[in-house]
Amino acid sequence: MIPAANIYYLLCYAWDWMEGQALVDVDAVPSDNVQDLLGLALAEGTSRLLRLGIDRAYIAVQEEGRTPRGKIAIGECVNRCLHERGLVAYVADELSPDVLHNQLLAATIGRLARANVDPRVTWKLRQVARRFPLVSAIEPAPTLFRRVQLHRHNASYRFLLNLCELILGHLLPEGRTGAFRFHDFRANAQEMGLLFQEFVRNFLTREQHHFSVTAETVPWDVATEEPSQLQWLPRMQTDVSLVAPGRKVVIEVKYPANLFQTAFGGNPKLHSAHLYQLLSYLKNLEARGGTHATATGVLLYASAGQPLDLRYKIAGHGVLVRAVDLTRHWQEIRHDLLALIADVMHQGGDQRELLTRVRSSAHTPRLLYGCRPTIRDI
Repeated sequence: MIPAANIYYLLCYAWDWMEGQALVDVDAVPSDNVQDLLGLALAEGTSRLLRLGIDRAYIAVQEEGRTPRGKIAIGECVNRCLHERGLVAYVADELSPDVLHNQLLAATIGRLARANVDPRVTWKLRQVARRFPLVSAIEPAPTLFRRVQLHRHNASYRFLLNLCELILGHLLPEGRTGAFRFHDFRANAQEMGLLFQEFVRNFLTREQHHFSVTAETVPWDVATEEPSQLQWLPRMQTDVSLVAPGRKVVIEVKYPANLFQTAFGGNPKLHSAHLYQLLSYLKNLEARGGTHATATGVLLYASAGQPLDLRYKIAGHGVLVRAVDLTRHWQEIRHDLLALIADVMHQGGDQRELLTRVRSSAHTPRLLYGCRPTIRDI
């Protein structure tokens, strides 16, 4: 099982919100349960938000009084015969914290506090809930997160709302007791695969500067007399493409339930479908010529304790097969990914430049780790 602390690192990179790493000291998490770590991050993040000042917006409030201070609601005045009492109904705009993103925060804190989390985390969540201003109780739904409008003045909500959406998506009600149970998603290979893919792409974007990082569509090297038939071809899109002057690297990121496939009791083999997919990208890129004709391919696996480092020359393309052990300390995971880039650059004669950059950056505070690195160390 991947440690919860490493899941949190993956989430921070996948959401491209590095400020979130400073929210939690992973050594202070009372257990290795994901819900405890996410709950602690939600409590600390909301507490920080309260100190800085939560977001407010003008909302329409209908009131009645002797002196109107907004738009008069004529229909309401007539229907309720307010003129007989010397009153008038009106709609005024008030600056209020009762906005959708605060409602989602409050709803998530309340639900998680009633879930199977550590009592110490529950206490923190309830303490934050008491300090949170009164907002309307809502029934949170995934579609509500799409309606939140974030801008530079409330950008600090982005990480917390991502946390809320993840937490709510894995909280299951337990009967009629009002309690919830958090479903640990670490055993879901499909969900973890998407997370690992986003993590790798954003990690390489932030942590190395030799290659530009993108996910590109690879055109088919195809000929047909009927152009309309091209629409039936499936789309080929790389997980990660690295581009530098004179260099092209295609990385296919995988999170398999089993690192190898075994047929009829034979020896373990690489997954044939994964290798065919990577080679399909490389062969179709050849038609574009230039650096595409000699592109390097990488199969990058996530593993839990199984090392893998293979190198091939297949159909004129260099192919690396590498596994990143996500059960190790974050410092070692980071080193393995940077070592992969060094290997790719070595194939093109660029290793010296990368090693120079790594050595120079290793003297900056953000790369000085102790024996047990924490999120604050990055």
